[in-house]
Amino acid sequence: MLEPKPVCKRKVFQLELDLLDAAAHRQVALRRFTQQLEHGLPSQLDSIAIEEPLQLWLNWFCHTRQAHQQAELSLTMRTPGQDLALVLGFLFSQGIIAGLSDLQQLSYHPASHSEQQFDYNQIDIELNPQLNFQWAALTRHFASYSSCGLCGASSVKALALQQQGHIDNTPAWLDAQVVYQLPTLLQQQQKVFQQTGSVHGAGLFANGQWLAVAEDIGRHNAVDKVIGQVLLDQQVAPRSVLVLSGRVSFELMQKAVKANIPVVLAVGAPSSLALKVAQQFNITLLGFVKAQRFNVYHAPWRIVEGGKQYES
Repeated sequence: MLEPKPVCKRKVFQLELDLLDAAAHRQVALRRFTQQLEHGLPSQLDSIAIEEPLQLWLNWFCHTRQAHQQAELSLTMRTPGQDLALVLGFLFSQGIIAGLSDLQQLSYHPASHSEQQFDYNQIDIELNPQLNFQWAALTRHFASYSSCGLCGASSVKALALQQQGHIDNTPAWLDAQVVYQLPTLLQQQQKVFQQTGSVHGAGLFANGQWLAVAEDIGRHNAVDKVIGQVLLDQQVAPRSVLVLSGRVSFELMQKAVKANIPVVLAVGAPSSLALKVAQQFNITLLGFVKAQRFNVYHAPWRIVEGGKQYES
């Protein structure tokens, strides 16, 4: 991952963004029915994951027009919590910023329709005025990854043209015994999933430890939270593993490419476009990872077992 520039002070982005970390789920009343009981069980409490919108507005200085500009950047449904990491990860994975110093400020937008000053569902992003940001280029970038009729090959090609980093190609560093354990280790970190059973998990594992772990109702949001947290903590790990609790899509592989992550590991299966991205960027792609087996879809040469390197 690109290393954040040290001139940007992290405290600029704290604000109220950490207040939501404990609000990822809530309890509701329900009744359970089974075939063995005619009238069902008595009413009881259960936990459900919270799903709320998060709207991002982007503010920047246009050097061509010599004027400040504003536009709605994104609207996503997410599980509240780690909003700061979510926004940073999204901006980084979309190529809007290359490091923390490209940001001037993040802030929750005051709520005009509520008695509360903030509803915590809209964040204003202010880019560094010195950044030469081009809105037109960004909209073309989004179009390349949308389902607007462009073929998969065009999406992968667009990603290749925009990737500026370097993915580590060191062979034989990932122990297969670690691979077998990672899904279980991730699940142990998924506190909201244990409560609700309805959120995706993602984690970045390197040097025998988790650099970041996140949960969200959206699998892409969970990955953005992980990337954003690593960016905040300024942790650089060229040989790292992105661990996913579900399947692997093109969008998740695109985020791995932008963050220079060499291994993507999933409990589920990869899509055809996910495999194309792995082949294009020589990423080790693992799927259906269980306690005793896993599938290698591309680049097995990073994996060793019993001291023996897997052959390509």
